[in-house]
Parts: sequence; C-alpha cells; structure tokens
Amino acid sequence: MRTNLPRRTLPGSLVRRPIAQRGLALVLLFGASLLAGCDREPAASYPPAATPDALHAHGEEFAEDVIQVTDNIYVAIGFGIANSIMIEGDDGVIIVDTMESMEAGRRVAERFRAITDKPVKALIYTHSHPDHILGAAAFVTPGADVAIYAHDSLMQEAEKIFSVLQPVITRRSMHMYGNLLEDSERSNVGIGPFVDAKSDSTINTLRPTHTFRDRLDVTIAGVDLVLKHAPGETDDQILVWLPEQKVLLPGDNVYKAFPNLYTIRGTSYRDPKTWADSLDLMRGLGAEILVPGHTRPVYGADAVDSLLTDYRDAIRYVFDQTIRMMNAGMTPDELAPRLRLPPHLAESPYLQFFYGKPAWSARMIYQGQLGWFDSNPSNLHPTPPDERAQRLTALIGGRDALADAIAEAEAAGDAQWVLELTDILLREAPAHTAGREARIRALRTLAENEINPNARHYYLTHAGELAGDFVVPDRIFTPDDAMLSSIPLSAYFDGLAVALDGEAAWDIHQQTVFDFTDLDERYTLIVRRGVTELLPGAVDDADIHVRVDSLRFRQLLAGLRNPAVALARDYEFVEGGRVGLARFLRLFNPDIEVE
Repeated sequence: MRTNLPRRTLPGSLVRRPIAQRGLALVLLFGASLLAGCDREPAASYPPAATPDALHAHGEEFAEDVIQVTDNIYVAIGFGIANSIMIEGDDGVIIVDTMESMEAGRRVAERFRAITDKPVKALIYTHSHPDHILGAAAFVTPGADVAIYAHDSLMQEAEKIFSVLQPVITRRSMHMYGNLLEDSERSNVGIGPFVDAKSDSTINTLRPTHTFRDRLDVTIAGVDLVLKHAPGETDDQILVWLPEQKVLLPGDNVYKAFPNLYTIRGTSYRDPKTWADSLDLMRGLGAEILVPGHTRPVYGADAVDSLLTDYRDAIRYVFDQTIRMMNAGMTPDELAPRLRLPPHLAESPYLQFFYGKPAWSARMIYQGQLGWFDSNPSNLHPTPPDERAQRLTALIGGRDALADAIAEAEAAGDAQWVLELTDILLREAPAHTAGREARIRALRTLAENEINPNARHYYLTHAGELAGDFVVPDRIFTPDDAMLSSIPLSAYFDGLAVALDGEAAWDIHQQTVFDFTDLDERYTLIVRRGVTELLPGAVDDADIHVRVDSLRFRQLLAGLRNPAVALARDYEFVEGGRVGLARFLRLFNPDIEVE
C-alpha cells in the first residue's frame, strides 16, 4: 500500500514534500512505506512515566562496596562516579581505570591493598574520560616500573579536554553533575553516586607507555588479556577481554542506564552505528560475566547476551528512526519528541533514562549527519538574540504584558513555558526581579519532576546561579607539577590559540620566542592579525625572545602562578622586555596587568 506523507507547511514555510518528489532512488528501493507514520503524534501515555522516586531508588546501584566478581577480579563501586577494577595475577595486579581524582583513587587503592599486597604491574585505561584516568598516580608507588596500556588516541582526546575545551567543559559539567548543590538537592548522577570533584581535589594522570591501534594480546602477571578497540561513547574506547574466564570489561559502552549518545555537558559526535557495531563485537565473544565501567556486574551468559542485544538494539533504533524522520523532512524540534523506544526496550531496567535520553540523542544525530542548519530559511541569518527579545517583548505589548503572561503560565503550572518566556524577558531586561524569581521557581519545579539526573542537576544549578547561591567556576581540579609536566608543550600552545582575543589582535603582527631552558626546546609563537601560528625553533627576527623553565611556563598558563610574579621572576629576556611580554600575553588573558 502506498502511503504518501501529506503536504503541509512547516515552521518557517518549510514544506514537507510527497515522497515521490524526494528522490526516485529512495522510492524505487524502499517505497513510500519507509516514511509512513512520521506524522503520527506520540501517545500521551507512552513510554511509561518513571517518577523521580525511581531515580532515588536507582541510587541503591551505587552503594559503596568492593565486589569480588571471580576468584581474582574485584570491582570498586560507589567511591566516585566510575568503577575501578582490580585483576589479581600471579605476582602482581592490574588496575583497569583509576577514578576521577587522586582522593577517590587513594580510597579505592587502600581497599584493594587490603585484599592483596601484590604490587601493581599495569594500569589499563578503557578511554580518555577524566573519571577513568585522573586518579592514576594514586595506584602506583612512586618510582615503580608500571606498564600503562591505552588506545593510541587516548592522550590526544584527553589533552583536547584539558587544554582546548577545559573552561566550557568544566562549567557545563558542574551544571550537569550538580557539584555545587547541597547534598539534599543532589541525586545520584545516573551512572554513579557522585563526582568526586571539589575545589581542593587533585589529579595526576600517568601517560600510557604501551598503546595500540586495533588489538593487543598481552599477558600481565600471568593473566592473558585481549585489549580491543571498541569505539562508542568515545572514539578511543577499548574493551578488556579475559578469554580464559570469559569476563568482559566493556568500559563505558554499557551501563545500567540509557546510553549517553549525547551528553548535555557537550561532546563531539558519538557515532551510534559505530557504538552498536562495538556491542555486536562484544556479543560475539560469549562473555559469561560483564563488569562495566559504571554500575554493577552482570552474571550469566544469557543475561549478558540479552543485555548487550537490547543495548545494541536501542541504539540502532534511535539512530535508524531519527534518520528516517530526517529523510521525511523533519527538523530536530519536530523529530525529538516523536522518538519512542519499542515497549520491550522502554521497559528494560538497563535502558531507563537515568543518563541519556532518546530525544537528546536524536538532536545529536541530526547535527552529526546534517550539521546545524535545519532547512528553515529563517535560520540562515537569524535576528540576533538581544534584538529578537526586544522585538518580541514589544510585540507582546511590553515588559509588563510579558510578565503577566509569565505569571499566567506559572499559575497554570506550565513551568516549561515560564522558562521559555523568561528567556525573552531576562534577555531584554536582565534585572527584572519578578522574571528572575519566576524563572528560578520554574527551574526548581522542572527539577522536581525530572528523572534524568543530568537534566535535574542542570535545572537546579542554573537556579542556584540565578539566586546568587554560588558562581560556577571555569576550573575545579588542581593538577600537580608532575601532571603539568607530563602534558606536551604543544597542548599548552593549542590552548593559547583558542584563548586569543582575535578582534583585539586584528592589527598585531608579533613573533615571540619561548626558549625552554630545562628542555633545550624553542618555539616561536606568531600572532598574525588575529590568528596564531606555532613554529618549532627560534626565528632570528623575533620581537620578544624569552628564556623560561617549562614548568613555570605551564604553571602560568594553568592559572597556578601569579602573572605579575611570574613575569618579574621567571622570564629572562633575550629580546624585548617585561611590559612587551605582558602586552603580548594579555591578548590571551585580559587579567594580566600591563604596567
């Protein structure tokens, strides 16, 4: 039966065309049935509505414990957001993933040492997320010869977060995980009890000593391991397979919550097809025990296979149906609320929306496949936000009329509409007290009814900011000198490149040589009319040439050394002077004072 979608006008005069007009090849291959039903509204009663009580009950998953999985495998749960796993061998142990801070790592390491005093022979990082690598040094005796295994792209991925995106990722992560909220406000974080990240937390990642691209078979302390690239939640993700025991460590590709195909703290595109392929790889192993990087182990071949199959199917369903609706001409705002899991998947305890959500995933898929433009011509050159707010406020009848509409929405219990209306009012009138207070109440109301902890914490943290309860920082962790020194200088220069105030540098063409005395390395940083370029070595005609210890340079860029003190004490000038260097660095950090 042929079923053409109706021709109708979409927002912005977008027209959904009959299928015959959308490509002969599509019709010949699949027929109109490919897109049938895209106009169907989701049933109001589906999926079954979980309650916030379900989120609190989910917290029982993270009761602090060290679980003995097999005779020689132990997993620490509840010490932070992630798990850490110990594999005991003949003459040593292997630690898989090392927590999010040195403090969390030390607590886990102490519990592991109570089980066995065998030395740590190796660390394995399943991927680059901070909660799996930042506590590494806590497990290793200083000076010990410890092999560290990871995918060969891990440090590249980690350094992107540490140097290039650190401020924005920190702010958004603090919102998502609710770090600044009172204990009474904060729930579990969906895949762990909390993130062990405080203002006095310390971190120290140890760089991998053994990396691989696709597969590495290795024996450590008498234990045979297969390390296999399995991209999913991250591109550098690996699985750890113990073939003799049929134990699978899947990293973050499986946990007891709907997968974070998109995380609201922000991420690059996570390819759902690749993620599903990695789960198919795991299904083929015949694992009898699954020990995830978050949440509790799963026992029994049938249970493991069923879980991996459902997880894989949920990811593919979301991907395939999103693409189907995209091909029907739907925009992200249209397709996201229509995306529903099949009942058997929606009911799975491993696919509850305690971490990711299908609607968020659909938006990410649209962006990853087609980019930002939703095909609405109005969005090619939209009215700037401030001007749009002014025009909409005037159209509504002024601030008072808009405030009245907000009050009516609040009285009707429509917290989401209050939030959207206060977007307009507070952009047009940021100091509007009633509007701000209404927004705070709406955020807290939405949080009360939200089962996803990421969304819940985002609502509450934003409310706390508006109320003046706290300020969300750009940095929370304090790296020690060893970690600063382990990060390549190129990563620091990458951070400088994206910190440059381009407009302030439009008329500047300047070359500065940094001569690192402890490394016998030199780099020339060029600012050329708003753009940076880094050259190895020292150019002869530099405007400024300084000699400096690399650790002092790293400390300054990490914000751990006072700029005035650093410029006065740490830098020896071969060419130029302190004022000139201060002016140069001020292009990257406006807080640096120029005398």
